[in-house]
Amino acid sequence: LVMGSLAFQLICVVVAFELPFTGGAMGTYGIPRFAIFGLALPSDIAFYFVVWAFVLVTIAIGLNIDRSRIGRALKAIAISEMTAGSVGMNTVKHKVQMFVVSAGMASVSGSLFVHFLRAVDPTVFGFVFSLNLVIAVIVGGLMSIWGGAVGAAIVTALREGLRGLSLPMWETVIMGALTAIVLIAFQRGFAGWISVQFDRLTGTRGGRPPSLTEPRPEALPRLANAPPSGAPLLEVAGATRCFGSLRAVDDVSFTVEAGSITALIGPNGAGKTTLLHLVGGYQPLDGGTIRFAGKPIDLLLPNRIAEEGIGRTFQNLQLFDNMTVLENVMCGRYRLQTSDILAISANLPGVRRDEEAVRRAALDCLKFVGLQGAENLMATELSFGHMRLVEIARALALQPTLLLMDEPASGLNDTETERLAELIAQISALGITVLLVEHDMRVVMGLADKVVVMHHGKKIADGPPDRIRVEPAVVAAYLGTESYETAA
Repeated sequence: LVMGSLAFQLICVVVAFELPFTGGAMGTYGIPRFAIFGLALPSDIAFYFVVWAFVLVTIAIGLNIDRSRIGRALKAIAISEMTAGSVGMNTVKHKVQMFVVSAGMASVSGSLFVHFLRAVDPTVFGFVFSLNLVIAVIVGGLMSIWGGAVGAAIVTALREGLRGLSLPMWETVIMGALTAIVLIAFQRGFAGWISVQFDRLTGTRGGRPPSLTEPRPEALPRLANAPPSGAPLLEVAGATRCFGSLRAVDDVSFTVEAGSITALIGPNGAGKTTLLHLVGGYQPLDGGTIRFAGKPIDLLLPNRIAEEGIGRTFQNLQLFDNMTVLENVMCGRYRLQTSDILAISANLPGVRRDEEAVRRAALDCLKFVGLQGAENLMATELSFGHMRLVEIARALALQPTLLLMDEPASGLNDTETERLAELIAQISALGITVLLVEHDMRVVMGLADKVVVMHHGKKIADGPPDRIRVEPAVVAAYLGTESYETAA
């Protein structure tokens, strides 16, 4: 995006050279002083305070957005667009939204700059000028609102210092060296480095272990308006997905009843995760249909499917490692918040009440899985098993009607697996329907009301666990045909 924007800017400069109303290469002169309600500013000092007022307003808007649902969405999209979609975030909408907001701020900045110079030609906003803006953001810190202001101050001071020393030819070399040093030694920029040092001095950062608590199943209420138990909730009919000549999912049909725990099992490569991707909207169907609560969902994008009430955990952990544990779980409440960009930018009282309600709900989800006390840690500071619980808590924050769980016991020890099985049973007790992909047969046979078995992309059996465990086709798929015949 940055390189594309710079290329577009070069095109605009060339066009400005050729158009007559821009003054061509000579530019435009005699631009009046900046005026407010018709009153021109009398001096550069007055203009200085106007610019700083704009800077502070811009920073305030940035901080308000950063602390909001949109800010969390932007951080989530930066880490994983797939995971952001799983909690209902519209990645395209927020990218365009922020591009428009930042372009508007840049437009006002450019206007102020031109009114200060009172003249402009195509070289004023040339490639070097734009490159310095990119360098300022990198030097200040890409992941911090204050990073832009800190970086701009450093780059501006450096440029003015080089001009005072009559070293303009060295500017590009020194700017490049500064960028390289920051990328190597200060990966979060100077603003990020200052923030870390401040946290260490105040004792808010020190790698302390989380003070975890016992899970509290009563922390979450039973799902409101849960569909009647036993009614068809998810209907997969003839689902097919091909990758070239490989039919990863081949004409698979089954039904998940409301209130049940349905297990989807099969050997590695059977097509289980691909089928979950089809249900979640991450891959298109090549054939068949998928209906949820009577509505077709096979043409919906992941964020729209999440809005319908389908939550998701992933086979490989998908946490937002640029956010705290609490912020990760708050991301799950995205679809239940409605504050728009204008209300968020102004930090209206309704936005603050909404954020507080989301924070309380996220804390309840952490209590439910037993992670109360870890909310202020970064997600990456937890153990693998606890990170699994964060992912589950985030999915529960969505308030799903159906929860897709892709091998949640993968990588867990026996104790953690037992705790996970208890947690899945407690989730089911909330009225949430569970579709579980799992290899641990102790978990599957101990929890599932129904088991669907896949092999080489096809469904080979489905039914209650007691029947599935002795089904000849299932035993043969897991042990191999020869082994099964020998055992028989």
